Amino acid sequence: MSLRRKRARRTWAGAAVVAAAVLVMSSATAAQGADPVALCNANSPDGALTYSRNAAGWPKPLPNGQGSVYLYYESATGYNCAVTVGNGGYADVGLRRSDGAGAPQWRTGSGTAGPVYVQAEGVCVDVSGAVGDRSATWLGTNCGA
Repeated sequence: MSLRRKRARRTWAGAAVVAAAVLVMSSATAAQGADPVALCNANSPDGALTYSRNAAGWPKPLPNGQGSVYLYYESATGYNCAVTVGNGGYADVGLRRSDGAGAPQWRTGSGTAGPVYVQAEGVCVDVSGAVGDRSATWLGTNCGA
């Protein structure tokens, strides 16, 4: 085999490896789901909420890097919005007022769960999220925001 053919084969093999790596990276990104703030805004309870910032200290990672839980707050109405974005598989998200008033909100999905909304102006909220068998719960957060 000529030197020219060997170089051409190595070049194509290298390009194939790079293309495969790009495919794997982009499919992982796609599996992480939509932008959580866009989900909160698109499905807001009154259609007019504008979530633009995470609540202080959010998002929170789930164990073993399985995903993250996002919490947003809309000060004009006192609504909190939570979304879980995972790395694929089963996902869930829960949100409730810490004072026990009102009904807790829960959603499940594949890769992404939510949004869920709770009105809690001046009140703490409890948030939980899971992806696969990895879950976490934060009690008494985003108090009085």
